Amino acid sequence: MKRKVLSSALAVLILLCFTQPAAALLLPNQRGTTITAIARLPVISVSVPASADVLINPLQFPVEIDSGSTRDQIICSDAVMSSYSDVPLSVGVQVTGAVKEGSDMTLATAPTNKTGTAKEAFVYFEIVQSNYEEVRRSLWAESYDPAKHVPVSNGTPQTRADMLRLEPLNKYGEVAKGGYAQFRLAGDAVRTPTSEWNESDGIDVMIAFTFKPISYVS
Repeated sequence: MKRKVLSSALAVLILLCFTQPAAALLLPNQRGTTITAIARLPVISVSVPASADVLINPLQFPVEIDSGSTRDQIICSDAVMSSYSDVPLSVGVQVTGAVKEGSDMTLATAPTNKTGTAKEAFVYFEIVQSNYEEVRRSLWAESYDPAKHVPVSNGTPQTRADMLRLEPLNKYGEVAKGGYAQFRLAGDAVRTPTSEWNESDGIDVMIAFTFKPISYVS
């Protein structure tokens, strides 16, 4: 009979434990810990120039720019982006061109090789890794490569993902080697078309970048 009473008391104690709030489970000589979890979101911060200048130079006159003298037919001012992010980034781009109002030039879909009778220019976007902000160190491709470059079309956006990787800040909180990238517009133009080049000719190009975090071990 005594054993039955003990069993009943134990059953009541277990029931009370399951029906009381969690705090009530702690005895006077115990302590509790509350754990709060928050999402870890990467910091994405990239400095990109707001504008750049492009010159169509069909007759290949010598032109002075920041990185030196050039006779290229499509000349772009120096443009460098810098990543201040704490994760590596994959860079994507969307390029949209527009021939200036009043111009009778057209944008070609392939290199012109400087020959032809139509007033055409072939323009493409290129971006390369740069270990430093010093633009003279950038190594550009010698010619157009459809696998690496994005052609500029009149009114039609051209999109390309994963063009380049930007490295995160180094352990000193500075832009790392590989955290810089230089971009430009390049190409060629028909040198002596039937309708001569004039100051009404030109293009406007909008370049929009996207930056996607890449998983890595810090």
